[in-house]
Amino acid sequence: MKKYIKVSIILFSIVLVTILYGTGYRIGSFGIGKIGTVKALIPLINTNIFVDESEKITTTKDSELVHISLAPTTHQFIISRPGYFPWEKKVTVPSGGTVTLDPIFITQNTTGEIITMKDPQYLKIKQAIEKNMLPTKTSPIISYDKTTSLWIEDNTILVKVNGEIHTVTTPPELVKALDFYTNRSDAVVFSSADSVFVVETNALDTLDTVALENIQNIFPLFKGTDPYFVASTSHSIYVLDGTTLMQIAI
Repeated sequence: MKKYIKVSIILFSIVLVTILYGTGYRIGSFGIGKIGTVKALIPLINTNIFVDESEKITTTKDSELVHISLAPTTHQFIISRPGYFPWEKKVTVPSGGTVTLDPIFITQNTTGEIITMKDPQYLKIKQAIEKNMLPTKTSPIISYDKTTSLWIEDNTILVKVNGEIHTVTTPPELVKALDFYTNRSDAVVFSSADSVFVVETNALDTLDTVALENIQNIFPLFKGTDPYFVASTSHSIYVLDGTTLMQIAI
């Protein structure tokens, strides 16, 4: 009888595990949970997506929406493309839930054009950069979606989201110019020392049920001698380095 009960329990356990697995349940860091999904709109073809150091997807077209099904636990993502800096993030996938990634693609080779002194816009742009003031707490920059305020205080870059103030970074050298990165509220551009950088604020949660883990990507956008900048369009900035003026794609 004991042997029969033991065999019955084993068979029941096998059947139960098979049913759970077939209906999308897995063992994760939170116990048994249902498979979740990580999705991302990847703008560039031939982008590689690695999950936990294993390649999962290589995009086959521009603006490809990818969906990756994963066990409900924490996963390491690396999204990379030849010629671009890799973007990293830890993602905790909720049971049966969805997390949306919005990676930043920064080319390793700066692209843009030089605006010569003979250009009729040269002096106007140069003066706009020279007059560009750093934002303050009482006069911050507001993100395009009106969700985030950005300013600098004692050389510390700060953002305010949902009434809470978060520190972005405190560069070792003086910050000379500051703005949001393109049409985003979760990344900013700043110039310090001889370079212009893009850094994630890490203050915003995703629109889904969980927040991304605290890996803060920072990328060099331009390196020169003493650069200042001002926004040009939503996808470019004017950089003044000495007397050299450039419009750089971001």
